[in-house]
Amino acid sequence: MRLPFFLPIALAALTACQSGDQPMTARSKDDGVAQKLALGISAAEAEVALGMEAGFERNPQNYDESCSSYAYGDFGDGPRYVHARFRDGALVQRSDGHRGLCTYGSLIGG
Repeated sequence: MRLPFFLPIALAALTACQSGDQPMTARSKDDGVAQKLALGISAAEAEVALGMEAGFERNPQNYDESCSSYAYGDFGDGPRYVHARFRDGALVQRSDGHRGLCTYGSLIGG
């Protein structure tokens, strides 16, 4: 039986998310860049450490939470991103090695 072409894409999208409420995209590997950000810092402090954000998105189900993406390095396949998740203005999660901007896309809609 041949699988529809969209099934592998859907499976990849599902595995890219760490859980339904976390705005992460697929990671290539841990590059150690996110470790420059100490938990609890503000978005302004993250910007000092990593430069201007490349993307920002607010959680549609919790407006006190947002995710910012910071681009770093070009590894031949395009830039990688640090995803920094803030809640109530403080950093609560960070990771790097992502190939795309963080998004809450799976939480949008009905």
